[in-house]
Amino acid sequence: MKLQLETLPNTLHPYLEKISATILPTVTLQLRPNDALTLWQSKVGGQPYLPLDMQYPVDSKGNPLALLAQFNFAEIPNLPNFPDKGILQFYIAADDLYGLNFDDQQQQSGFRVLYFDQVLDDAAQLKQDFSELQFGEDDYLPFTGQYSIEFQRAEQAMSLEDFSFGKKVLGVDELYDFEDQFDGGDFENDFIEPYNELVSSSGHRLGGYPYFTQTDPRHYNEKVQDYILLFQLDTDDAENEIMWGDSGVGNFFIHPDDLKKRDFSKVLYNWDCC
Repeated sequence: MKLQLETLPNTLHPYLEKISATILPTVTLQLRPNDALTLWQSKVGGQPYLPLDMQYPVDSKGNPLALLAQFNFAEIPNLPNFPDKGILQFYIAADDLYGLNFDDQQQQSGFRVLYFDQVLDDAAQLKQDFSELQFGEDDYLPFTGQYSIEFQRAEQAMSLEDFSFGKKVLGVDELYDFEDQFDGGDFENDFIEPYNELVSSSGHRLGGYPYFTQTDPRHYNEKVQDYILLFQLDTDDAENEIMWGDSGVGNFFIHPDDLKKRDFSKVLYNWDCC
């Protein structure tokens, strides 16, 4: 799906060149409830692909983590530097913070990211009994059930929520530092709203630019300002049962070099809500 930036209002046309320079490919995800997925398939929720010789992921207290999402790259359109094969998994703790450590968002004590570059095609070599891992009413998770995923490659310009939008597009430190310089009318009505309508970063995606209900966690942490969006799962409660706190969003970030090396040990995990 090609982005049509020329449809932005005339008041935004002076910035089209710099906006266009930020365009990245992304893969959007459409979810459908599905109770009949195999261990190999891409999914949100459900049972993971896990070789018998691997221990099931647990948190720092030894409690089992829940599979948040699994991606089989054989099913996914190609993205630059992303794997073209293998299975990538995201696990989170079933606690009231969904496993997030606010003091160190890269410490995989309440979440885990696993990657299998070679996929076993023999079910006998995979764990199949997950009966002891049932999560109940006393557990906290941002989703209920299991969902199949339909993938679509698209283009995305930098989102307003991205901490670097002000610097890269408008030449100011912060987005709203540009309000006094904007001469196209009301900054909120004539810049922010029309831009967000066309360049929405909400929804589920791999790659591209993130969405937040609060603040980009990279903003105040210089060590991760080069990190890019790896995976985003948004609240999706119209047809599906996915809700981060109060209509929030969860995202995972990675350094581009680590992505190329298939090193998922330093992924940054974040979620926020209204």
